Amino acid sequence: MSFLPQLFLSNINAKDGLARPNRFQVILPIPLYISKFVEQSFFEQLLNLPNSVFSDITARVQGDSGSRSYNPSISRYLALQCEAAELPGKALMTQPVTIYGPQFEVPYLASYTETSLTFICTNEFYERKLFDKWLEAITPNDTNNVRFAKGKDTSFMTNIKIVQYDDFIKQIYAVELIDAFPKAIASQPLSWSDDGFHRLTVQFSYQKHKTIYEGGYDFEAAAAALLGSSIGGVSVSKVLSTQIRGAAGAIRSIF
Repeated sequence: MSFLPQLFLSNINAKDGLARPNRFQVILPIPLYISKFVEQSFFEQLLNLPNSVFSDITARVQGDSGSRSYNPSISRYLALQCEAAELPGKALMTQPVTIYGPQFEVPYLASYTETSLTFICTNEFYERKLFDKWLEAITPNDTNNVRFAKGKDTSFMTNIKIVQYDDFIKQIYAVELIDAFPKAIASQPLSWSDDGFHRLTVQFSYQKHKTIYEGGYDFEAAAAALLGSSIGGVSVSKVLSTQIRGAAGAIRSIF
């Protein structure tokens, strides 16, 4: 079959165009136990007040404490600083079986791959300090006694949601990582020849993930992006500019 550009374009247009990897958001709720170690100062909370008004979007899942952020302003801050993420993969572990004839594979267990999030670092190095404290809260440096993962007062796990949007901030796909926690912080190289800025990559482990196939327009994310862009001190990243353009498109499409 010869390649027909018209047929190729019609296939894409029939599915509302191509999905873009820069249309995403990461919702990282802060567990109650961890929030005790990463409390913000009053001045930081005041600066993040507009974000905190719209940021507790993880509370939509009622009755699930792992999806609730006990410090919404930090969750919103991390969502804006998260420069890169990935939708994690899933695989089936198989075992070769021979009953009669040729050997074939039989699945027996689901396997979930770990995922990494990359954050842009500010001059306060707040992002590195936050995840340093998170890891230290799990295993204190002075005792090396690992905290009980799901204890009432020592739970360090959370449910991270990675959302893929279309061009108009409509959720088209999402993955929720159940019982996730930071497993490793990647090294950050230092060099006189590098005049860029720091990025922090954090590897997360989790028990399993839940796929969310359908979703609506995220007006809270659009409002937070538009309001946050007018507040001094908020960096204009690629993620933020993407949300602003998407919010404008969503408003135009409705009215």
